[in-house]
Amino acid sequence: MKKAIEELLTTLDHETACYGELEKVLTDEKEAISLSKKEGFERLQSIKEALVQKLQRYEKKREPLVDQLADAHGQKDRSLTVGQLASLISSPDDIALINRANRLRSIIAVVKEKNKQNQLLINQYLDLIKTSLKLLTHHLGNNSVYQKAGTFEPFSGYRSGGGRIISGAV
Repeated sequence: MKKAIEELLTTLDHETACYGELEKVLTDEKEAISLSKKEGFERLQSIKEALVQKLQRYEKKREPLVDQLADAHGQKDRSLTVGQLASLISSPDDIALINRANRLRSIIAVVKEKNKQNQLLINQYLDLIKTSLKLLTHHLGNNSVYQKAGTFEPFSGYRSGGGRIISGAV
């Protein structure tokens, strides 16, 4: 059981460090968004995806460890958080688990907030782009050579409508 606790503590440390890396990437992403650096933004997206996959692996590793320790303490078929598990474990391991869980929760909260801010910034840029496109498409004149059937637009350049080769009464 001591080995499982040590492995869980190590996994929590790795997961916390990975969230720390993700926080740095999100800070860089915010700068890339605001400076409109497409290449940097795309590179950061691939780094972010790799970190998320890494976090998913840590979660998959953490869950069975928590379940194994919960089973060992008479909590079979019950899903526990690390904090709840700590209340079942004797000292000093309980304090170490609580400290690790608190650090992980705090970094996750920071990452969530930064991600939310970046998403809002991206959405603002998208709204600006959409509005600009609407403005441009509605204010561009019809420069087509041939008109749609059934529409009549006055000829420009001649007041009398001159310049027509074919008259209406042949």
